[in-house]
Amino acid sequence: MIKQSEKFHHQFGLYDIESKVLLTDILEIHTLEIPKARKMFGNTDDGKEQLLNWMKFLDAKTEEELNVLAQKSPAMKKATMRLLELSADEKARQLYEARLKEQRDNYAREKGTVLAIAKNFLDMGMSVDDVSIGTGLSYEDVKSLQNADY
Repeated sequence: MIKQSEKFHHQFGLYDIESKVLLTDILEIHTLEIPKARKMFGNTDDGKEQLLNWMKFLDAKTEEELNVLAQKSPAMKKATMRLLELSADEKARQLYEARLKEQRDNYAREKGTVLAIAKNFLDMGMSVDDVSIGTGLSYEDVKSLQNADY
């Protein structure tokens, strides 16, 4: 997938190409390349099991799942302990929740602004297709906005 790198995990964000300024930390894309991971962990059954366990760790939904995985290796135990430590820190959790709320509020404000602009365009007589292209909203969203009573 990403031939320029030997790493199996990459994290991408939205940056301005020239200034390297991060647009937002709300959207990130993570890639996991299984063939490269196999090379790193080996093609042995043990290597495949390690890789599978780390993927389970990333997908774990409960503390119980994490605790079961922690028994698999010292590295997994260390990662589990650190994650549980961070999760238990009340102040860190509150900061995380406040940041998440701010991100949701910003998204809602931005979405509301885009919807208001789209509605104005429709009221000015622009076609649903043009409004969709101009605002980035889906055709269906603009069509439903056109039929809505505001």
